[in-house]
Amino acid sequence: MNIPVGKIEEQHVKFSEKEPFSRVRALLQSGFDGYLVATVEGVSGLEEGLVLLRGNEIVGSVFDALRINKQFYGASALRLVFNLLKSKRGIFDINALSRQQIDLIIAFNEKIRLPKPVGQGMLSKLEPTAYSPDFVSTELAVDLDASDSRYNLLKKLGLGSI
Repeated sequence: MNIPVGKIEEQHVKFSEKEPFSRVRALLQSGFDGYLVATVEGVSGLEEGLVLLRGNEIVGSVFDALRINKQFYGASALRLVFNLLKSKRGIFDINALSRQQIDLIIAFNEKIRLPKPVGQGMLSKLEPTAYSPDFVSTELAVDLDASDSRYNLLKKLGLGSI
């Protein structure tokens, strides 16, 4: 997925320093145009989530389980991203874009568009209480302990930290 970098507002912010859901809430209140991208070591290995904000709404979302090379877009991704944002450990970046850039991202990547944009009122209803590994396992519908995964092979060779 091609997402322009834009203007970096915050970079490599640890979840322990600033709670990412609070940041999303604040960005929506301020009418921010851009995106928040977060990375955590989740139940499926590295998980990356992106929420695309346009004014006072979340208009798009992408979730990527990097270890198993599985991606989700739109509404199904948003639930996984919200779950990811409740993890205890991770980092996030916030990048500002112009409204035209956001419109182009959605035009060229239609699958990331949410069927109905999420505003501040709906955000509270969708916010999970904590990170749920069971939710991720169910949504990904794969055996995360599969012995033939590239990650487990590298781990056996002593290269799991790569």
